[in-house]
Parts: sequence; structure tokens; C-alpha cells
Amino acid sequence: MNAPSTKRSMRIMISTGHLGTAPSNPESFYAGIATQPDYLVADGGSSDPGPVYLGENKNLGLFIRDELELFLTAARARNIPLIIGSAGDTGSDFGVDDTIRHMREIADQHRIPRFKIGYFYSEVSKNLLIGKLDAGARLSGLGGFSDLTREELERATRVVAVAGVDPFIRLLDMGADVIIGGRSGDVAFTAAPCIRAGYPMALAYHMGKMIECASLVAEPFMGKETIIGTITDDEILITPYHPDQRVTVAPAAAHSMYEREDPHFEHALGGLLDMRECVYEQFDDRTCRITGAKWVPDRQLRAKLEGARKVGERYMGVVGIRDPFIVRNVDAAIAWSRSAVAKRFGNMRYELHFHVFGRDAILKEREPERTGPGHEVAIVVEGLADSDVDAHRLTDFAVRMFFLARVPGSKGSSGLAATTKETMRSSPGYVWNVNHTVPVDNPMELFSVHMTEAGV
Repeated sequence: MNAPSTKRSMRIMISTGHLGTAPSNPESFYAGIATQPDYLVADGGSSDPGPVYLGENKNLGLFIRDELELFLTAARARNIPLIIGSAGDTGSDFGVDDTIRHMREIADQHRIPRFKIGYFYSEVSKNLLIGKLDAGARLSGLGGFSDLTREELERATRVVAVAGVDPFIRLLDMGADVIIGGRSGDVAFTAAPCIRAGYPMALAYHMGKMIECASLVAEPFMGKETIIGTITDDEILITPYHPDQRVTVAPAAAHSMYEREDPHFEHALGGLLDMRECVYEQFDDRTCRITGAKWVPDRQLRAKLEGARKVGERYMGVVGIRDPFIVRNVDAAIAWSRSAVAKRFGNMRYELHFHVFGRDAILKEREPERTGPGHEVAIVVEGLADSDVDAHRLTDFAVRMFFLARVPGSKGSSGLAATTKETMRSSPGYVWNVNHTVPVDNPMELFSVHMTEAGV
């Protein structure tokens, strides 16, 4: 390894890219925390699982409490500040409050000495946004969305704004030992303490980008392993804490381009991270050194908004097909089911979706090899309607119609099988209907900060 640097630095540790979706690996976690990083951070949520969790105001992760217990006990024992962004999966007010509830219970259980919890809310009143629309503000659509209208906004069950670094910095200034953030950008909770300490904004935001998903930036692929990012005044260093992982140039550069429409730019509330001139170098056999990012402040501040609209109650059923003739003519079988449902349920509002696993269930119309399915396929039938009863009936009917499908050219009963005796109730169906930006006068306009305490 290279000799330790004498320049000032800050070290930030992360062990999960989505808190609660699966437990962090304790071995690499404790190896990292033993080095006494300056901060422990975690991304508490994501929009990746889809809009149902925001719409229903519920958590996805089954291991949230497990990881919170690991993080809180380790951080408070070492007096390391803990920062969590997008709490409760969606960053809703419920998600923040529920995470604080867990923190209080864990602190009481482990008899943790009294500490300060700072938190902020990200939910945005629809009336506030309607007021901006009425005043002539344009709520610009992202990713192909048209500009937001009052009518579409009112159909959203819940709207959150995506915070930048400012609420985190404000709460650190207020003396928070633990921060529970509402919906926030994936880079913000790492960049905030770095910017507060006076490190270059470009490097701070870029380090946030590099460690947002923990060990996904390293090779070989391993989920839920610990990474520590080190920032100085002229570089960032990314180091894994699983003994068999390395952060090399290729995965580091690839992660910089991850999950964005344009691989060279990362947007955040307040500006743009420009990575076109970044340099990735091997610092030692397990650590990558990164320089060259630029931060371009926005001329007009715009906050990203996310909102979900309910489509209906949802049921699902699965049909297996092995008959080679039906496999080759699976679209005709689907068409028969769809037409039979339309005849019987055409007087009510519903949606019906068919996902053909073995052909194009993942990429849909973008699948380049959809003309040659395998010798068997599974069709997941997804039905949505306004009421639970109607969704159940139409989905069950659609599944049964595959056993009666009239496919031209068929000469006998088909090789079909149902995987369950009846269709299964699923979560309600939602779609993203707010994926927009709104002008704001300052980066704190949509976010309210608060302080409380926990512990004994």
C-alpha cells in the first residue's frame, strides 16, 4: 500500500445501498467501523421498487429494524454520527416517523445513553404545488412526462420532494448525533458532511455517487458489504472492507455512469455534477483514486418531485405452458383470454396485463430475442380493477381462459398447468404520475427540520 497521506481527510462508511432489503454483512461492517470512520451513512430507500410503496405509505424492507439496530448500537458506542436518507423506503413522513420509532425502541432496549435525533420531512402539500401552478410556475416533466397539471396532481395519493444536502447540513449544525432524512438524493447524505467540513463540492458529490450502493462499486460482485470513501481537498479514495473485494478502475468508472440518462452528469438540488473529465487511477491493489469532477451550480433552483396515483386493486395468477404449438402461438392464447375478459367485464373499468416469462417478461417490447421462446413458458396474469372483488374475478377468469383458449390450428387439449388453485391477492396497483421538477426560492423551501432525543 502507499504510505498514509498527511493531508486532511474525512472518511465516510456505508454498508447498504437500500436499508432493510437484506441485512448488511456483519463481518465487513465491523471491520470497517473498527477503523473509526468520521460518519456512518445509509440510503434508507429508493424509487426502484416502484410507486406502490409511496402510494400505500408502506415499507418494503423486512430487515429494517435489524440493520438499524446494527447501525445505531455500533455508531453510538463509538460516538460516530449516523445519517440516513430516504427513510422508510420512500422518504414519506410516515417513513421518517417509523424509523424514529425504531430508533427509540432500540435505544431503550440497549440502554444507549441519551442522544439527539435530527430529522426532516419531505412530503409536499398538493395545495402548495397547486398554488405554484396558479401563480404561473411550470412543473416540468422528467423522463418523457408532460408538464404537471392540476388535475393530474390531484390524482396523486402522496407527493414527496427530493432533498439535497441542505437539510442534512442544517441538522448537523443543530447538533444531531443521528439524522433521519425524508426523501433525498442518493448522493446528498454523503456529500453533506463533506461540504459542511469545507471539502470541494465536486469531490463531495462525486464521493456520494461512488458509495451510494456500497459494495456494488467493487469487484467481484457482492451485495451488502462495507465500503469507506475518503475525501481530501484534491481526491477521493474508495476502499472495500470485505477481504476478497477490490475497487478497481473499471467498476469504479462504471458505477459513475450508473442509473442515469446521461452517464456524464448527476443532477442534485442546487446544481449538476459534471464527470466528463474524471480520472480513475489505481491507488493501491484494493483502492481506487478519483479526481477531476466539476460542480456547476444551477441558475434556477428546481426540486424534483415524486408522486403516485392508484390504478386499482390487484390480483395475479400464473399459467404454465409446455405444449409446443401453444408456446409458438402464445400471443393467440393471450388474445383469446383478453377478448373473453372484455366480453364479460367490458362494462367496468379494469386493466389486464400478461407477462410471458421465457420470452419477453423482463424487457417487454425491447427484448431483442422475443421470437424464439423456450420449450416452456410461464404467463403471469395481472388484473386490476376498482374493487377487490372485481379484480379477483376478472383475474381468475383471465387465467381460466387459457385452458379454453381457441388457438387457430390447435388439434387437441393444450399442455397447460396452473401453479395455484386460485389467483393470489397482490398489493394495489400504482403508477408514477408525478415525476417533475418545481421551482423553489431556496433549497430548504420544501423541507422542515426538527430535533428530538432518544436513549436513557
